[in-house]
Parts: sequence; C-alpha cells; structure tokens
Amino acid sequence: MRLTTFHTGDGGARPGVILGEDVAELTGPASIRELLGRPDWAAELPSLVTRSPRRPLTDVRQCAPVPDPPKYLAIGLNAPDHRKDVTVRWLVREPRLLRIAAGYLLAHPRPRHPLFFAKATSSICGPDDPIVLPRDASKVDWEGELAVVVGTRIHDVSPETARRAIAGYLIANDVSVRDWQTDNPTSAAMAKGYPSHGPLGPWLVTADRFDPRDSELRTYLNGELRQRGRIADLILSPAEILSRLSGFCVLEPGDVIACGTFSGTGWPVGRFLRPGDTVRIEVDGIGELTNPVSARPAVTPTPSG
Repeated sequence: MRLTTFHTGDGGARPGVILGEDVAELTGPASIRELLGRPDWAAELPSLVTRSPRRPLTDVRQCAPVPDPPKYLAIGLNAPDHRKDVTVRWLVREPRLLRIAAGYLLAHPRPRHPLFFAKATSSICGPDDPIVLPRDASKVDWEGELAVVVGTRIHDVSPETARRAIAGYLIANDVSVRDWQTDNPTSAAMAKGYPSHGPLGPWLVTADRFDPRDSELRTYLNGELRQRGRIADLILSPAEILSRLSGFCVLEPGDVIACGTFSGTGWPVGRFLRPGDTVRIEVDGIGELTNPVSARPAVTPTPSG
C-alpha cells in the first residue's frame, strides 16, 4: 500500500492510504508515525482502509509521509560511483575540502564504521514544497536517495531482522549546504539540517510492495538527468544500513533512514541550486518527488516606536 499524510485545508495533517485516484483517510491513528507504533499495524491496516472515508487526491495536498520521525539518519559515500566523484580537479577547486579530507585520512586511515550522520527533523518538507536557499550560502546541492522507514523497534540486530523491521520505502532529497559542510570536520550535520532541506515523499510504499534490489533512482534538474543509479549497487543495502545503525542506537517506528546518494550531485562540477530550479527524483516502484527552489524572502525591518 501507499501511505500518505495530507492536508485538506480545513484542519491539520491526516494519515491516509492512496487507492487509485483517491485517498482513504485513516480513522483511529492520528498520524502515520502513530500507526507504525502499533504492534500489528500491517495486519490492522486493511480493516482500517475498509472503513475509511475517501476523497479525490486532487482535493488534498500531500505532505511528507512521516513529517515527524523520532530520528532522521543517513549514510554518506555509500555508492561506489559517488566515491569516484572525488577527483583532483574537484579538490583543487575546494581547498577546504582537501584539508578536511587529508586530516580525516591521517586520523582515520581505516575506519571500521560507515559515515553515518543525522539530519534535523525540522528540515523535513513534502512533495512540491519549495527548497529555500539560505541567504548566506551559495553552494546548496541536491542528493537524490532512497530512504526507508522503520516499522518495528530494533536494537543490535542482524541484517535479516533489520529487513523485516522495514515498514516501507520513500524518496529523499538530502539537500546539503556545501558552504557550511566544509567549514570544519564536524559540520556535516549542520550543513544538512536547514528548514526545507529534507524533502520526503511522495508517499510511503509498504515493504511488501517494493523490492529495492530491482529499482533504479534518477535525479533531474530542470528536466536534465543528473543522477542515475541502481539501488542494488549501493555498498550497504538498506537492511545492512539498519543493522549497522541498530548497533549504535535503538531504531524506533517512524525513524527515517536515507541510504546514500549516487554520482551526479552538483558539487563536483560546481553547479548549485538557484531560485527557479526544479529538482525531480524518481525511483522505480515508488514514484517521483518534485520540489521547486526559491530564495529566502528578505527580512522586512520592524518599525520601532
């Protein structure tokens, strides 16, 4: 099934299930996160849908499927082709990146753990919401990714147990402010948490309806193909990512985990997001997530007196 969160204009966000051209409003759980917190949510879902009122999709505005996850975690450099983006030409153009990379390699020549980081949950926005560019940044980048949503509480589990704990899959854009990312070795999370820099959507496809091994991701900037990669080619699979993360912390229902981007981001070639751009990310078997790009409105001084 395709789970969604939507607005109708006459109240707050509501959980629902997309059925063809309609959305069934789930009665009972107040949110998708609350639904996933129920022990038998998958078995209960069909009966919830049967007694749910329906309305046309054209009458609602879809939001991020899980707008309020307990955690939003991600992994860096999880695609071989993205690692190959790191070229001498790029490093010469970004001397701060070169210094950080050299220092990291000297301090950690053989790291045992993947490059995990957290995105602020306040960065999350939904389909068609604008990606807003900070006023003091000029290097804002796109990163199309597959993301998973946790459906069962897990801690320190095997990849197979982690796979069974996946509630479903959605598309993520790990928007990153590269100006801030190269400021110091610990600034990656700060560079990825700006409001509107965590688009998620267009809906959550439940795990029984999606096979990540047989899917391709494509990212388009203004209709031009920029990224293309097979989910099966990721270094760590979604289940392996969850397994590794669960060794460091408890993963809870509703947690969102982004699985890594592919080659073709703007940073290596020096092309960054501009007002008026549109980013569209497609994943076979899920759909597409589209977001326009806009400048942050100027602050109007408040009159004194």
